[in-house]
Amino acid sequence: MSISSLTSTPPDLTRAGLEGFQDAQQVVQAATEQVAAGNLDPAVILDVKQAEVTAGVSAAIIKTDQQNFQRLLDILA
Repeated sequence: MSISSLTSTPPDLTRAGLEGFQDAQQVVQAATEQVAAGNLDPAVILDVKQAEVTAGVSAAIIKTDQQNFQRLLDILA
């Protein structure tokens, strides 16, 4: 197995982390539009908080996956 084949596509965990960020971004965008329209429902704030947690978890997943990938590259080097 060559190193180039390992780096050609992102690992599944990285993809999952990126999807988590995208989901969080969509939630924040929707909440922003609701607040701008005058909707001050507490559920909107909870949605933003949940998006913050989702983004944090996604960042941890991506970071851990990158560390593991780097270890794999070190082993193969």
